[in-house]
Amino acid sequence: MVSLADPASAVPLREGRTVRLLGLALRFTGPGEITLPVPASGTTVADPFTVKEGAEFRAVVRFQVDGRSVTGLKVVDERSKDGVEVGGHEVMLGDFRHGGPYDLELPPERVPSGPRARGVYEVSAALVDGAGHVLDRRDYRFEVKKDWEPPFA
Repeated sequence: MVSLADPASAVPLREGRTVRLLGLALRFTGPGEITLPVPASGTTVADPFTVKEGAEFRAVVRFQVDGRSVTGLKVVDERSKDGVEVGGHEVMLGDFRHGGPYDLELPPERVPSGPRARGVYEVSAALVDGAGHVLDRRDYRFEVKKDWEPPFA
């Protein structure tokens, strides 16, 4: 797995990048569907958004290919809690031609559950090309709680 902490792939992003991350959201399913947009790059998120432990969700990625086509595009994320890496994953998206925006829904995941899983998580999500270059990224935080009130109806 590509490490987003590696000096070669750390911010600043690759100059002349061909892919822009236009949006990232978490879509929660269950009784009713709720989509939580992840704050845009460059914004400071002092307060993490809250999610219910054990809930099932899908990440929804929106991006555009501005330059020439890109091959081997994948989404890579790293998650940490209390400064300790607790997981992450890579999802291969494929090859894309100039254009877009492209909207892709990633495979389902489940929010960790149980007393030890509760707390604030920090996530770095990036679009990475086949050569391992970070083309764009989004950093965000969320808090896992036992009880949760949806932020909107």
